[in-house]
This record gives sequence, C-alpha cells and structure tokens, in this order.
Amino acid sequence: MPRDSLEAATSTTPTEFKPKDGLTARLLTIGAGFILLTEALFFLPTMASLRDEWIVSRLNTAEIVALAGTAPDSDGLMGGRTSELVRAAEIQSVTIIQNDVRLLIMGTPPQGTIIDIDPEAQTIGRSLSGVLEAYAAPEGRYLRIVGRPQTNAAIKLEVIVAEAPLKDSLMRSTWQVLFASLALSLTIGALIYAALADGFVRPMRRLTRAISRFSTAPTDASRALVPSGRSDEIGQAEVAFSSMQDTVRQAFLQKDRLAQLGLAVSKISHDLRHSLGAAQLVSERLASVDDPVVRATAPRLERALQRAVNLAQSTLAFGKAQERPPETELLYLSDALDDAAEEALAGLTVPWQHDVPNDLEIEIDGEHLHRILTNLIRNAAQAIAQSGKPGTIHAHAAVEGDRIDLHVVDTGPGLPKRVQDNLFMPFAGSGLTGGTGLGLAIARELARLNGGDIVLASTGPSGTDFIVQVSAEKADPEASAA
Repeated sequence: MPRDSLEAATSTTPTEFKPKDGLTARLLTIGAGFILLTEALFFLPTMASLRDEWIVSRLNTAEIVALAGTAPDSDGLMGGRTSELVRAAEIQSVTIIQNDVRLLIMGTPPQGTIIDIDPEAQTIGRSLSGVLEAYAAPEGRYLRIVGRPQTNAAIKLEVIVAEAPLKDSLMRSTWQVLFASLALSLTIGALIYAALADGFVRPMRRLTRAISRFSTAPTDASRALVPSGRSDEIGQAEVAFSSMQDTVRQAFLQKDRLAQLGLAVSKISHDLRHSLGAAQLVSERLASVDDPVVRATAPRLERALQRAVNLAQSTLAFGKAQERPPETELLYLSDALDDAAEEALAGLTVPWQHDVPNDLEIEIDGEHLHRILTNLIRNAAQAIAQSGKPGTIHAHAAVEGDRIDLHVVDTGPGLPKRVQDNLFMPFAGSGLTGGTGLGLAIARELARLNGGDIVLASTGPSGTDFIVQVSAEKADPEASAA
C-alpha cells in the first residue's frame, strides 16, 4: 500500500466519548419502558382472572352453605365454620333454584343496585369489562351470581354478595402488580446498564482503536461504510472504519479479481479434461496411418480442440470464465446424445443407451448442449465406476407443454445428502472422489443461458435422475437478434 495512504488512514483520531451521548442511558430507559409496557399489556387479563376466581369462590361458598342448610342437622352446621365462611365472603343471601322453584337457604336479598353475573357465560370481553366496572363501582352495589354447583348439576344456586370486597381485592392486587412492575423494571434496567457499560461500551472503544490500526495492515475483507453521523461509540467506529476503507478497497478488489481468475482456471481445467480426453482417443488411432477410421475421427478431434480454444479465449478476455451468448441452431437431440456419450464415456466401460426419437429436433446452442450432456453423462459414469458395482446410464425425452424434459438416469449409488444440499454450487456439489464440484454448476449455467434449466428429479440407492429442461418452441430470430 502507498505510504501516504496509510499515514492518512492512521492520522484520524476518534472523537472523545461524551456520557450524555452514550448508549447505556438510552438502553436503560428503553429496557425499563418495554418491561412496563409488557406488564401493562398483561395487567387487565390478570385482573380479569382474579375477578373470575373471586366470583367462583363465592359460588363455591354458596354451595357449602346450601349443603349445610339442607342437611338434617342444618342448625348445627350453620353455626360452625359455615357461618365463618359466610361472614368472610360477605354473602347476603343464598337461594336454590330448581324447576323454576326458588328456595331461600339463608339471608335476605338486599335493597340496592344488583348486577347479574353468570360464570358459565363469561367471555374474555365480559371479564375485562367487568374489571373496569368493578374499579368504578359505587358504594352499596351488589352482585347476583347464578351458577350450577359442582355436586348437583340439576339445580342452580343464586348467591348475592356485596361488590365492595371485590373492588378492594382488585385494588390491592393492582398496587401489588404496580410495585412489582416498577421493581422489576428498575432491577432489569440496572442490570442492562451494568452489562452494557462493561460488556458493550468499552469493547466498542477498543474496537474503534483496533479498526484504526487495521488500516495499516489489513488481513480480512470488509465492506465499504458511509458514516451515519451518530455521536455514540458505534458512530466513532464508523468514522474510524471510513478513514481506512479507501486504502483497503483496491487491495480487496485485486483479491477478488484473483479469486475470479482461480475459478476460471478451475472451470477451464474441468472442461478441458473432457475435451482433451476425446482428442487423446483420436490421437491414439492416428498413430496407425493405415487405420480406416482416421477420416471419421479427425473432425471430432478438431471440434474437441476448438472447444478448448474457445474456453481459453473467453477466460483470457476478462480474467474470468464468462460464457459466450448462445448461438442457436436446429439439431437432432439423439445425435447430440450420441456425440456427448462417446466423449464422456472415453476410458469408461459403463453401458449406455437412449430411446430418444431420431426425428426429435430442438433449437439450442450445439456446443452448450454438448457440454451439458457430457458433464451429466460423465458424472453418472464416474459415480458407477467408483461404486465398484455394475450400473447403466439411460436417457429418454418427454414433451411437457412448451418444453422438452430430457431425463438422464443412472443406476448408480445415488447422491449423498451433504451433496444434495449444495448440488449446483461450484466446489461444493461433488460426490465423486477427486471431483471438483464444477460439472453440474457449469451445466446448469449453460442450460439457463439457453432458457432452460437442470433439476434433480430423484436420487437414492437405486440411482439418480437428472432432467435437462429445454424449450420446445423455436426461438424467434428477430427476438434473438434484439
């Protein structure tokens, strides 16, 4: 790096931290506020639950009174603990209702405003509104609770109680909840403050100084950052990082270019291995001048070498393997399969066949299709060979609406789960020993470049099925030219 750039990067001194600009005070307020808000959201439902429990407890007490009042020795029972329950619950009267017949067990219905409550008909809305009504209840109001006892569902009990004890109970619970909420919010807020002061603010200050030093000897990639203008510790880190981002940008751009070049070389090596394999096969036959197949194999040698030349030229053009635009032509799919299989299976003894009709035509870039099919067939053959078990490769085509689905099916060992997750990612989708993980990535790139795709239809112990999707419609020459 230029010395003046490094000096400029290290000359920036972070601004001093001001307590009033700190994050701790803000987060203390926000944390306590959210805790109080959460408590507020649960406050009314909690009070509604307490109200419902209070009502049910009065109905249960009335059931005890009814049982005591209808017992043979009712006077003795009413004079014992039952009377204490009645006084504690402030029950005014208890009545048994059966078949529209009312039987007053104890007390006398009071004079004044009486609100009817049916515990069985309580809903969340009614419970919440009941809590609000209880808070605003005037003095001297009563509640008439009508419900069925647990011991005898054939009757109903009517119990009239004063509403004042319910209001007092809710008010006590309200203050308890309020004090508990305040204590909880202050405690958690204080813990947040202490944790942030020691575990966040100070590390951020150290990080700011580390980022300033990082500009003198960068070892890792970072993203360019525009300071937000904030005045807290994070803002200081942004300013320090911004001071050195221009210095490291060129270095990382060069690093990225080298990475692209490495990927390009890997892709070239992968496809050249297939193309040159065919060239080697032909060159062996050319060793014998009297071989009658020389004239037939020489054109294949020329095409294979031309593919290698095209790949090298596209790489040297910009330092990366950028595929050329497709040049479509009308060709027979069966011929393309035969040509690709001959190259892909060179040196491998794996049975191959296809039942694609000889008259099935597609319009696609012939060189691209050859590379797609070569990669698929070669991968399948290598997987079968490495498994050590016999297997076959078979291809067939099906017309599906506006596209042709070409199935390349093998009876190999299938793809491992770890490979399926990154199947079409460069360097990550190979299940072969010594494989680069580029074959399927290249094949899908070429297929999509021609308006199609490659998908994994199925895989397992019985084999794998890849589908090459090709458009069944012929391309519009005018659209292609545009």
